Amino acid sequence: MLPGIIAIVNTKRKGSLAVGEAIAYFTKNENSVLIPVSDCDKYDLAIDRDGIIKRIQCKYSNDNEPSGAFIVDLRTFGGYREKTYYAKYLKDDFDLLFVYCSNGDKYLIPMEKILGKSHLALGVKSWNEYKC
Repeated sequence: MLPGIIAIVNTKRKGSLAVGEAIAYFTKNENSVLIPVSDCDKYDLAIDRDGIIKRIQCKYSNDNEPSGAFIVDLRTFGGYREKTYYAKYLKDDFDLLFVYCSNGDKYLIPMEKILGKSHLALGVKSWNEYKC
């Protein structure tokens, strides 16, 4: 858990925290950060580095497993009272996944590494190469 934060239960607030951490991370690494005007896209922000634009999907995880892994859901949810649906991300939805974990760890994972997956377990050796 972050110092000074007791619990983040609202999914919108979790998303906002991840986006804020991503903006700080990319700005510190000399990228221009671009924020979409609407909330209709599958990405939360974009970065411009030397004229190359990358679309970034941001996720927050406080779902810590007994193994120490942080679980990240890679599905979008929608629907209404009578029906809820989910869908996995598609190849052209974004370029990079930025994950901010409640212990402060950050990951930057190329889309092609998560394509077709429903969940990730971060904090295990197989994902360490993407830790920021």
